[in-house]
Amino acid sequence: MSAQEMEKLKEALLDLNKAGVLEVVSATATTADLQAAKLAVEAIAGALQVVGKRFQEGEWFLDELVYSGEIAKQAMEKLSPILCDETQPTQGCVVIGTVFGDLHDLGKDIFINFATSAGFKVIDLGVNVSVEAFTKAVLEHQPVALGISCLLTPAAGGIPQVIQDLVEKGVRESLKIIVGGAALTEKFSLEVGADAFAPDAVTGTDIIRAWSEGQ
Repeated sequence: MSAQEMEKLKEALLDLNKAGVLEVVSATATTADLQAAKLAVEAIAGALQVVGKRFQEGEWFLDELVYSGEIAKQAMEKLSPILCDETQPTQGCVVIGTVFGDLHDLGKDIFINFATSAGFKVIDLGVNVSVEAFTKAVLEHQPVALGISCLLTPAAGGIPQVIQDLVEKGVRESLKIIVGGAALTEKFSLEVGADAFAPDAVTGTDIIRAWSEGQ
């Protein structure tokens, strides 16, 4: 993939031109060229960083954020058969789920699209995830970070229960925990013992990327 093709892909995503994005990605996938696929992912990740800035600065709204994430998801699905090569490096593994008592997955799914495009392997536990399921996944996958999502205020009380269980199982000290969702605030995240609060998917991805790089 040439620099011109990368720029075309990036611009198509920023124009929310799904057909244009999928056209470039499909052509890349047809070649089965791992290096070209990596460059395509790099272009997608670069575009999503711009999307994030537009959202954070109020230039774009939730509809644009969601749609750009969906386009990126479809693009990554076309590239994934090539990227599944065992030699393909990743930023690491992230486990994420919506806390028990909450069935919302929109924010979680937007984050997954962004994090996957940034090179992370994401283990999605789904919604209404129990304390035991969170702990089991952490022990099994040894992730760079655990993400806990919550959009309903009554369900927020489940988050400190998850963190306490991780403490009791002896894995909290070696694990970074990030929380996000409409029901949460940075003040809440500090009170319950999380390491960070993500006001949006882009910020959350940036925080976890910094953790994975040892920053």
